Amino acid sequence: MAAPNKHSARRAELISATRRVAGREGIAGTNVRAVAAEAAVSAGSVLYYFPRFDDLLYTTAEGVLEEMYESRRRIAEAEPDPVRRLRLLVEAGVPDEISDHLRMAYESIPLLREQPQYRPLHRSIVERQVGLYRSTIEVGAALGAFHPTAELTVIARNIVALEDAYDLYALIGFDHGATTYRANILSYASVALGCDVADGEDAAPR
Repeated sequence: MAAPNKHSARRAELISATRRVAGREGIAGTNVRAVAAEAAVSAGSVLYYFPRFDDLLYTTAEGVLEEMYESRRRIAEAEPDPVRRLRLLVEAGVPDEISDHLRMAYESIPLLREQPQYRPLHRSIVERQVGLYRSTIEVGAALGAFHPTAELTVIARNIVALEDAYDLYALIGFDHGATTYRANILSYASVALGCDVADGEDAAPR
């Protein structure tokens, strides 16, 4: 029993080290030697627990993306009011500062061409984020707060697409500020939902 636990613990340590390296150096600067140095082990030890370094990167990215989604899911579950919930989801989707985790998530996108195993992972996260918005819109429509002007999934997909685009703006240095980007997304949502979601607590159906 002790050996499997030790094996799992060492793998977890290497994943944590990979996250720290990727946070500082980006995906491009994350390699076996850097992770080994961060974890204070040999490069051979890294490859013993992860014979393919790509598997370590994938496992790390999977954990990061899952944490991002779970954080947003908890936000959605904690706020019963659909208007405030939508605003909170947008705030989480376009934060004031791009975290190391969010940066890592976007930096892993270019790997999709060379590493097709990443595609289902990214696709799943996108679909689940769309699901959070769709369920929020469904609740708002049922309560009479939202009056959707398009199919619900289309609106949800557009919001997620806008979030991703604005986050990428910040990463490439084309940055007009998260406040502006969130306002732009909420402006679209207000039109699409027939409800002034931009005013938060005072939002009222149009």
